[in-house]
Amino acid sequence: MSNQQFPPSGQGYPQQPPQGQQPFHGHQQPPPGQQQFQGQQQHFHGQQGYGYGAAPPQPAVAAPAAQYAPMPQSQFMPVRPPAPVRRRRIAAEVVLLSVGVAALLFVVFLFTLSFGTGSTLQAFILALIPLLIVGSAVLLVDRWEPEPRLLLIVAFVWGGGVAVFMSSLLNSVVGPALADALGTGLDPDAASAILGAPVVEEFWKGLGLLLIFLLRRRQFNGPVDGIVYASVIAAAFAFVENIQYFAVYEETVTGTFIIRGLVSPFGHLIYTACMGLALGLASRSRNKAAWVWMMPLGYVAAALLHGLWNGLATFLGGGIGALVILVVFVNWLPLAVWAFIVVWLRRKEIEVLRSRLSDYVPSGWIAPHEVDMLSSLRARKQARDWASRGGPTGAKAMKEFQRAAVALAYARQDLYTGHTGIRARQDELALLEDVGRSRAQFRAAVGA
Repeated sequence: MSNQQFPPSGQGYPQQPPQGQQPFHGHQQPPPGQQQFQGQQQHFHGQQGYGYGAAPPQPAVAAPAAQYAPMPQSQFMPVRPPAPVRRRRIAAEVVLLSVGVAALLFVVFLFTLSFGTGSTLQAFILALIPLLIVGSAVLLVDRWEPEPRLLLIVAFVWGGGVAVFMSSLLNSVVGPALADALGTGLDPDAASAILGAPVVEEFWKGLGLLLIFLLRRRQFNGPVDGIVYASVIAAAFAFVENIQYFAVYEETVTGTFIIRGLVSPFGHLIYTACMGLALGLASRSRNKAAWVWMMPLGYVAAALLHGLWNGLATFLGGGIGALVILVVFVNWLPLAVWAFIVVWLRRKEIEVLRSRLSDYVPSGWIAPHEVDMLSSLRARKQARDWASRGGPTGAKAMKEFQRAAVALAYARQDLYTGHTGIRARQDELALLEDVGRSRAQFRAAVGA
């Protein structure tokens, strides 16, 4: 096969092996350079740090068929017919979605009844701006291993519907009750803001997050996933809450919009992400009950941060100096800390992905250069550009290959943590089939 079928080195996917090197399968001896690669892989298995436990056995799967092999072939091999589509059960999503949509529609109905259609529509349009700001940041974080869209929609309607509705009922009840129990002497409005809102709102947002974790554990693959789900719930809550604020304070909506919509749009995300991080870390623990104590820790952190913002906003007054202190130290500084944490977590996710995919190199299901490609968003983009030479079919097949390979890495990670047992092994075998089939399809499309 001519080297011209592939882009120059470093400019696309895939890269052809050196002349004379043959792909290895099963237990055949790999080429010399690969022996070092496997030695590094064994070093990974001995680690006990982030995301690792005692290594499970090597994948109990046979080497891929010739047409599924990752290395270039001397001639085209016909692609087997696609395997039957695996249907994922979505009963839980349907139930949560129905409850969330019903609550959201009821909240919108109450807004329209209370503020009028015109004021509600104006507030809705203004609230879209901070939602787009926060949503763009969340989607940027979610690019690495995109979460199922249906689950993200469930998270959104839970945050904007159930959490908002229940909080509107309970904030003014729980706040004064806590104030009386603690003997704070706060008036009912201050108690609702400082004590009621943090305790109630973070509880209902956290409950939606916990339901996703418990019901769809296989889609909750680590701290970054937890932060993404939590951020979507928080963004939806803030979106609906902003509609209310912009409608209530219609006469001073410009100042309210600047403060809530432009200066501090990430407030709820900062609080709720604490619970997302806690559940994400629990998903990587080998103790299946880790969430039982980690979730309360995340909840307390979220409620304290929320209460700190509301408390300072209540007692500092409305001066410019007070506003600067509030925004800089209770909003921007925590946001910068979260940004640093997310960047660090992304780097750790790269380590996990590389290590888990490397498990499939000895059997020939994944090639080392594919591990490199899948570990870089830029390289993934280059690979899709290369595959697009085969038209829409090639581009689609490469996108599916990347999705399946990344999912395969996290299914393998589940075998390390031992949380999903036989389901992770079933996912592994099905995803290996997806990886091989989609690879054969994009190679056929580009004539590789």
